[in-house]
Amino acid sequence: MPAKPAWYSKLDAVIGALEAQPRPFVDRATIEFLLGVGRRRAQQILSPCITDRVGSNGLAARDEVIARLRQLAQGDDGYYERRRRRQVADVLDNLRRERLERPQVLVEAPVRVIEQTFRDLPPGVHLMPGRITVEFDEPRQALEKLLALAMAIGNDFARFESLAGHPTPTR
Repeated sequence: MPAKPAWYSKLDAVIGALEAQPRPFVDRATIEFLLGVGRRRAQQILSPCITDRVGSNGLAARDEVIARLRQLAQGDDGYYERRRRRQVADVLDNLRRERLERPQVLVEAPVRVIEQTFRDLPPGVHLMPGRITVEFDEPRQALEKLLALAMAIGNDFARFESLAGHPTPTR
């Protein structure tokens, strides 16, 4: 089944805009603008409703155009397109909600890391004035050690400042 035009989803808004217009007629340019379609497609949509011409431009009674758009909206194509778009929006909304509720975790943190102190940092984590080194065998281990260090810093920032302090300048 071919993809449905994007303007199917905005038919209700377009009908509202047409109803709000002060003029009792609609031309091709108005349909182009409201639906966001090209000249040819606007002519195809408008052609069954054209009742008058000004030069080469066809004019249609606004009420007839609204009836035609409602017919398009209520037809099978319009119904299935709106339903498809709602389903896609629901899936995207669920994915977004899931992402917010369960953000991606780079490393699983054991509960004990919440109480992490500088005294019991994992082996291979060293703090010196102006330098932090982390030794690890695999990337996951590096993340675990960095997390432990971050938690220790968060639990006792004053201690971090005293350990990492300013290095003595080298000349």
